[in-house]
Amino acid sequence: MLYEFKCNCGEITEEMYKVSECPKTIGCPKCGRRAKKILSARGAFLRDADVTWMDSAKQNLPQDAQRVSTRMELKNYLKDKGLTATG
Repeated sequence: MLYEFKCNCGEITEEMYKVSECPKTIGCPKCGRRAKKILSARGAFLRDADVTWMDSAKQNLPQDAQRVSTRMELKNYLKDKGLTATG
């Protein structure tokens, strides 16, 4: 499966692993620090960066929502702020 890893430097890296062998972190190819697994692949390897709803969803949120880059981050952001997605 295809997995994505995000480093604190902002780099997002995709790596293929067997489900049973995927690590929680990898070395960031850009800076060498640890990059954390942020989401697993879905269906046809669709990435959140390829989803057009993300920009329109974020435009109605406060400035601090600009750090949100995945569905899970958006879900957690909304939950932390006591907000609910509609539409």
